[in-house]
Amino acid sequence: MALHMNLKEYEEKKKTLRLSCECGWEGNASEAYGELHEAVLDFECPKCNNMLLIVNLIVDPEKYFNWKKKKK
Repeated sequence: MALHMNLKEYEEKKKTLRLSCECGWEGNASEAYGELHEAVLDFECPKCNNMLLIVNLIVDPEKYFNWKKKKK
């Protein structure tokens, strides 16, 4: 199961954060496959593509959802 973090947590830990996968791969987030989406940043194992980390990029949910409503 993937680890979940908010953006602040990730920023504080990203230099020392080690990810590991069931397949045996270990490394830091910069060595994993990262993909940026509208509200999250996710990292997959470069060996087997298992999801390892999901970072919630929404700092203020109220502002985000108000922005989404206006965007429609």
